[in-house]
Amino acid sequence: KTKLMARYVAEYAKSGRAGCKGCKGKIEQGSLRLGTITAGPGDYDMTAWRHLECQRKPKNLSSIDEIEGLATLKAEDIEKIKEWFNSTGTKKRPVSEAAAEAALDPKKMKVSELKSTLKSAGLSTEGSKQVLQDSVGALKKRSTAELAYASKSVAELKALLELNNQLKGGSKQELVDRCIDGKLHGALPRCPECGGGVLRVVYNTKVGHGGKGRYSCPGYYDDDHYVRCKFTAETVEREEWQE
Repeated sequence: KTKLMARYVAEYAKSGRAGCKGCKGKIEQGSLRLGTITAGPGDYDMTAWRHLECQRKPKNLSSIDEIEGLATLKAEDIEKIKEWFNSTGTKKRPVSEAAAEAALDPKKMKVSELKSTLKSAGLSTEGSKQVLQDSVGALKKRSTAELAYASKSVAELKALLELNNQLKGGSKQELVDRCIDGKLHGALPRCPECGGGVLRVVYNTKVGHGGKGRYSCPGYYDDDHYVRCKFTAETVEREEWQE
């Protein structure tokens, strides 16, 4: 039997019975989910469902147009999938690179050195020397946290995220990034509007955002009913990160 390439589908969960293959949690009825369709042992297909946040971007997926079911989704959810497609797939970078950034001393660096460091990190080189020093300082702080969390195992990272009531799905690098964000800016809280869902956030830049980004609520599951929430904000009060 010829092995066929996997296909992908997006839809709203028909019930709350299916579990996420990523974080192992429940996929709430009515919530957006992505399925990986592969050929079963017989003449049927098998679908592995995941929350959008728990699905890594497949290497063989070159466009979101290849995802089945998009026409049945709301425009806002198609935008979420576009954002997921463009932002996932973060690769692990060499430890030496993070170590070099963690060892920086912005106060002793020349303007040219500050700009060179920021440019290499893909960050803005505009502003006064103080602004540049602050940006490199933020980069140094993030890299220091990255070194600490990258040395932990996946199980340790997931335990830490569970302790802080954060999402546990994704690759190790995504878990590391989530722990870094929590360490630097605090754990993501439950939605201040509905009180059910734990907020999600997307930043425009890797560092220097000060915790400001696009916050949104994924909704929550109340018994057999999925409650959708439209809460959005640029800043929220984060909770203390626990180690």
